[in-house]
Amino acid sequence: MKFNHLSLLLMAALCIHVGSLWAGANKEIILPDIGDPASQVLSLNQEAELGKIIQAQINQRLPISTDPEIRNYLQSLGTRLIAAGVNSDFPYYFNLVFDHRINAFAMPGGIVAINSGLFILTQTESELASVIAHEISHVSQRHIARRFSRQQKLSVVNTIALLGSVLAAVYGSADAGMAAATVTSEQLQIDQLAYSRAFEQEADRIGMALLVNARLNPHGMPRFFERLHEYSKVNQNNIPEFLRSHPLTMSRISDSLSRAQQYDKRPYHESSTLYHYARARTIAISMEPKKLVSQYRQLVKQQPSNINRYIYGIALSRINRGQAAINALQQIDTTDDEHFPVAIALAQAHIAHGRLDPALDILLNLDALYPRNEAVIYYLSTALMNKKQFKSALDKLDTLDSSITSNPSLEHLRAQAADGAGQPWRSHEALSNYDLMHARFNPAMEHLLLATRQPGIDEHSRARIEAKKEYIRALQKKLRY
Repeated sequence: MKFNHLSLLLMAALCIHVGSLWAGANKEIILPDIGDPASQVLSLNQEAELGKIIQAQINQRLPISTDPEIRNYLQSLGTRLIAAGVNSDFPYYFNLVFDHRINAFAMPGGIVAINSGLFILTQTESELASVIAHEISHVSQRHIARRFSRQQKLSVVNTIALLGSVLAAVYGSADAGMAAATVTSEQLQIDQLAYSRAFEQEADRIGMALLVNARLNPHGMPRFFERLHEYSKVNQNNIPEFLRSHPLTMSRISDSLSRAQQYDKRPYHESSTLYHYARARTIAISMEPKKLVSQYRQLVKQQPSNINRYIYGIALSRINRGQAAINALQQIDTTDDEHFPVAIALAQAHIAHGRLDPALDILLNLDALYPRNEAVIYYLSTALMNKKQFKSALDKLDTLDSSITSNPSLEHLRAQAADGAGQPWRSHEALSNYDLMHARFNPAMEHLLLATRQPGIDEHSRARIEAKKEYIRALQKKLRY
């Protein structure tokens, strides 16, 4: 398969976003028909390979969060939903986009992304999960490939232009906006909208079934619809693009509610402590820190909740008020469920304030309790490197499987640790991985070439690096670089 239509697929995927999350749910889960025409456009194996490439492209083009704690949370929630009824032939990647606008999207190959603005708008885990389940359903039902199987009847130029207009609307691409100006076929736009509406209904129905199977409250979906409806009424001058093109009606909300009520009255999970702290962390690291400090200074006085203190402490740390951040976080009287996120934030504040010994005490304890946790290893390795213990930091990073871990920040950290540990070939190899995770194929190859020229490189490392060079060459050939 030649991926010369990669940009087209990227724009098509952005069409399938949370803006039209309105339909009901049924109790059954319909698996994709791998014999349908979609497989002629994109086989399952090709889709799996394409997913890795698209993830790298969005790492490059969008402000994707590399915060290991938030990534762990989203991956865990997404995996829970997949286990509830998705027969997947490839891994899924769950991303947080630092963007205050309310949106989410799915792409081929297991790519799911939500904006920080949408995460913050949700109030319960079941609401957030309803969005993620909807997007998972777009991928599992192969909606993008099915869309392309139909669009073979249409002009590729017009299709690119139409989908470019969607990309421009969602993330403000100037190039896509210019491409959109070439669209002149009204019938093309009508056909596109009608075809995607059926996909949205299917994704809602299957998404709600995933919620139920995962023991998450199906009422999270209609509640989030209602929240979107209220948001649109309050923000009439700044309505998200998806609400302009897919109006949310009260009848649609009622339909979703009635379908949720069809499920039995078993106990459902509404929210977890980790959800509330992941949402709070998203607020704390995505918004302007000085404004947050001013706002939460007052909130902590008026409503001294653990969550408010947590946000306040992280915001203080972001403006380099380390001791004040430590004081705020130490005032949190944590329950067992709250211990992990608060301890991570406190360790991070200690590191920022140069207090490495208390940071290491916290992180070594967490590492014993939660082995191979990305967030723990990220901050533990950072603290070790700040104490010039580069080999120890590298060894700790090596406990994570880099073939599974998809966080570019860990590769960047690995490069620093390897350089400090006197293993420059491994430093260049990690930088190559980092570039590859951002679809920068030529720089990735250059780092591998530099790695093989380093004195002291062992034969095992050389063989591994040569294999990576062959992989990149094959990838460049497919992408026609």
